[in-house]
Amino acid sequence: MSTDIYESMAGRSISTYDLLDETMATYGLDRITAHEAIAAFLSGLTDDDPALIIERTPVRPELLKNNPTDLDIDHWVTVSDETADHIRGALAATFEPIAHA
Repeated sequence: MSTDIYESMAGRSISTYDLLDETMATYGLDRITAHEAIAAFLSGLTDDDPALIIERTPVRPELLKNNPTDLDIDHWVTVSDETADHIRGALAATFEPIAHA
């Protein structure tokens, strides 16, 4: 199995993805904080082992062929569920879960 994570330029809108929703619900974080934490932990893991990224797919692949206004190209990054679990562990070590009623 695998997990998709949205990779975008800082300050841009963030597409939703399961790990982001899970992180926001578990720790009560806003969208930007949750996404930045996930991205930071993913970056730390892939700096050590770039092969952890199974696939990197552009959100708008047509921009790879024709991008006259030089728009930034965001990507979906696919990692194994094991890598996603490492990110979950790093999140758990960093943030306090919120109490659910």
